[in-house]
Amino acid sequence: MNLDVSLVNTSRAIVVWTGWGPTSWPARNDERVVEQFGPDLAIELLPRIRKLEEEFYESDARFAAADLEEMGNIAAEQFRRAHPELSDEAIQALAWCYTYDYK
Repeated sequence: MNLDVSLVNTSRAIVVWTGWGPTSWPARNDERVVEQFGPDLAIELLPRIRKLEEEFYESDARFAAADLEEMGNIAAEQFRRAHPELSDEAIQALAWCYTYDYK
């Protein structure tokens, strides 16, 4: 698989998987990824998405921030430094999940 296509797919898959945009709150859903990318690509993408989410959740922002907005910004910036290859939208989607789960 082409590396650029893989990165685009990973970023887009994070957005699709989290429900960022069409849902009112984080609704992680493997089936949406399968529907959007097909089963063969989803098999590659889903473990990558889960690993990236796990890494995002390693942030200590929930302990250091004064409010949810700051928490999301701190966690997103930490993650962006580690993963500049991911789109801003994908990072926003993960920050949305993080702040929702730690509100």
